[in-house]
Formats: sequence, structure tokens, C-alpha cells
Amino acid sequence: SGEQMALFDQEALYKVKPFDWYSADGFGDIMRSGGFDAVIGNPPYIRIQTMKETAPETVPYYKQNYISASKGNYDIYVVFVEKGLGLLNAEGLLGYILPHKFFNAKYGEPLRGLIASGQHLNSIVHFGHQQIFEGATTYTCLLFLNRKPNQRFRYTSVDDVDSWQNQNSTESGFIDSRKVGSKSWNFIVGKDAIVFEKLDGVQSKLEHVTDRIFQGLKTGSDKFYIVEKLTENNETYTVYSRQDNETHHLEKDLLHVLIKGGDSHKYLIDDTARLILFPYSTDGKLLSGLEIKDNYPLTWEYIEKQEEFLRSRERRKMDIGSGWYAYTRNQALDVISRPKIFTPDIANVSSYSLDKNGDMFFTGGTAGGYGIVPNAGIKSEYLLGLLNSKLLNWYLRHISTSFRGGWYSYEARYIKQLPIRTIDFDNPADVARHDKMVNLVDNMLDLHKQLPDLSGEARRIVNARIAATDREIDELVYALYGLSEDEVAVVEDG
Repeated sequence: SGEQMALFDQEALYKVKPFDWYSADGFGDIMRSGGFDAVIGNPPYIRIQTMKETAPETVPYYKQNYISASKGNYDIYVVFVEKGLGLLNAEGLLGYILPHKFFNAKYGEPLRGLIASGQHLNSIVHFGHQQIFEGATTYTCLLFLNRKPNQRFRYTSVDDVDSWQNQNSTESGFIDSRKVGSKSWNFIVGKDAIVFEKLDGVQSKLEHVTDRIFQGLKTGSDKFYIVEKLTENNETYTVYSRQDNETHHLEKDLLHVLIKGGDSHKYLIDDTARLILFPYSTDGKLLSGLEIKDNYPLTWEYIEKQEEFLRSRERRKMDIGSGWYAYTRNQALDVISRPKIFTPDIANVSSYSLDKNGDMFFTGGTAGGYGIVPNAGIKSEYLLGLLNSKLLNWYLRHISTSFRGGWYSYEARYIKQLPIRTIDFDNPADVARHDKMVNLVDNMLDLHKQLPDLSGEARRIVNARIAATDREIDELVYALYGLSEDEVAVVEDG
């Protein structure tokens, strides 16, 4: 009720003790005259999860009182931007150094909308993965906001901090404020802008040509479910388990090859001895204990020995019912067995590989990756060629989060935005390009399969053929997307 809410507000105010700008010495006159001429700062960077532990009473207070705190697991710096903006007078200017994660993060959407709707942007200096603070890895930008609306703002992209400080080697230009909204901010200036806008205008995105883009499995106990293959015979694997530091003989049927993000490269998945125990049917239904015991007695013996441990997971959440040996999360269970394209979670270059038969399993999180299941009308080889091309790698680097050392995020929220050139199968020229791409990718997959067994001159020859095929694929992609020679040069230089 309203009475209860008012009571909650009073209790929250008592606990949070917010600063009163109007009654505080020296500030009241400033606020009554319209606010500050300038607000300058380096706001704290604290995720909501930390605040819940250290100052839990502040979390609901911010959510209730600040638009910027209204969505997802926000970071407190977004609240400082909203507050600072509100403290400015009509001619005032705010200048912060702060993480640029809110440009693309879900939690940044309310703040992006607040800034964009008032056209408050004055200028941005984006440091990408360049590091500003010694002793701390943070990905920051300089954000300048005016209280009054601006028709345009300056955007500067910094690839080298020293060069930027000496006022050279930066991409800088003006952007129309009307082009900015609450959706992800991907600001491009200079030569790149023309190519980016051309690709951005492609209507079909990866999310439109796929059945699923999914994160990998979450077992709730990798030490138990992920084992190392030592030897094998027709029916069983001999494996080593980190759960009990013992070797076990387990039936093959419920064990699947497990790849990590680092195992995936362009058109190639490294061999691995990792296996994952998957006590489910291929459509993701948990097998009953009786089914496992009757059909896979050695595997059931391994599971049963760890019953108490498995039941104790997630504060004994798994102790309820008969599914105590299930994974703690249901994600991807129904789709992990399907043929798919795989990408690591983070990579320094596009590293999409193909799992033609659905044999490869993978986990979620930073050591894992994402699976891409194309629509029925899309050939995986055609899509794989586009995704591994220089052009779409260039595009992703403009929309994704960057990390130290030139690594980029290939999370679903980024890759789903990739522009996909669809084929008009009534157009013979389009069909010819499509078939050429499929043939080139088939050749590339075959060449990569040969490589591990080769050395010396034979290896050098195959590597040269791989490089030549890669160039052919890139040239075909440029043609498919209709890039001019000058536009191709922009991508190649980038």
C-alpha cells in the first residue's frame, strides 16, 4: 500500500542517509540558483552483487529512485552519472572517467536512453582496451555531458594513449545526436563509418537465420562430470576423475567429447582427451536411475559412489526428488547434441569451427563458448565462411567488448547482430556465389584436417593452400556484400 511504501521510504532514507544538497552548508544556494556549472569525477565502480553483500539497503533504494538503476545487475557508476547530470545548471557540463561497459550492457539501457532522450552528449573519448589506471584492469572512457541538448557530439577513438595525449593518431569526428538512442552504442567515425553503416544496413542478422544461439552446459560440478580419457576399447573408456582422483571404466554411450574455447580455431577443432558425462537423452530428458543402472552399470556405479556429494550441491537443492545426479542448470540440454557452429566466448580473431554431427559438447562461461544452429534453409558451410571472414570479424570488433591484448567478446549478444548476406536462390549469380562459398569452405575444412599429420615441406604446402583459400573466401565475401575497392581497403587496413 501507499502507507507501507512511505514507511519503507522513511526506513530506507534512515539507513542510506542520502546527502541533502539543499540543506548542506555551501551547497543550498548553488542548488537554489539552478545547480553547478561543472561536475567532475571518477565515480566508484561497484557491481550490484557486491553492494548486496556490503550495503544491501542501498540496492532497493537506488532501484526505486534512479532510472539508471532500473534494469539488470547494474554498476553503481551509472547512478553517479544520473545524479551528476541532475546537479548541473542549464549551462552546466559533466566530465567523468568511467567504464564504457554501459554502452553495450543490458543494464546500461536506461542510462543510454536518459542521455540520448535529452541529447546530453557533448563528447566521448573511448579508450577501448587501452589501460589508464596502473595496477587495475579497467576498460574506460571519458564522458562529457551538457545539461542542455546538443545537436551533435564529438567522438574520439583512442588506439594509443601516448599518441592521443600528443594529439595525433586518433580517429575523431562528429556524430548527429538524433542517431543515438537507448540501443547499444557503437560509435564509428572516419573512414570506417561508411563501411560500418553499409553493413549495419543489411536487414538480415545472425539471429534471423538461426534456430538457436546458445551458451554451453552448466553441470554444477565439473570435477565430477568432466573426466580425462586415458584408454578405450569397443565399449568403454578408462578415465581419470578429479572428483576422487581415481581411474574408472565407464560405458562410452553417455560420454561425449568436451571442447573448450581454446580448442576452436578458424575451421578447426583441436583433438582433446576431455570427456563429459551426459546422463540425458539426445533431446535433453534426464535418464532415470533405473535406465542408467540397467544399460550402463559401470557409469551408475560411478554416479552412485558420489551420491551424497551430488545431493549436497547448491545447498542441497539437488536433494529433492530422483534427479539428484542431474546438472544444476537445464540450459542447452535439448540442443547440445545437434550439428552446430561453435565459437569461443572470447578470441583474438574469429575462430568459428563446425561440428557436423553434433558430437562436440561444450560448457558455458569464459572457458567455453556458444553454439549456433542454422535455420533449415541455411547451409552451415556457407554461414561458416561468412562468420570466419575478415569482413565480419572487422564488424564484430566495432560492436563488441574489447579486452587487453586485442581479445574480443564473441558472446551471443554481440554475434547475433552480425549482418548475414542471404542468398536469392532464384538468381543464378547468387546461387553460383553460394555454391562457390560452400566448396571453398569444404576445401578449408579438409585442409585443416590434413594439417596435424604433416610436417616439413608437406605442411608448408598445405599452410600455403589454407592461406590462399582464406583469401578467396574473403574476396568472395567482399563481393557478396557489395564492397568497393576503397571500402575493401578500409577493412584490410583495419
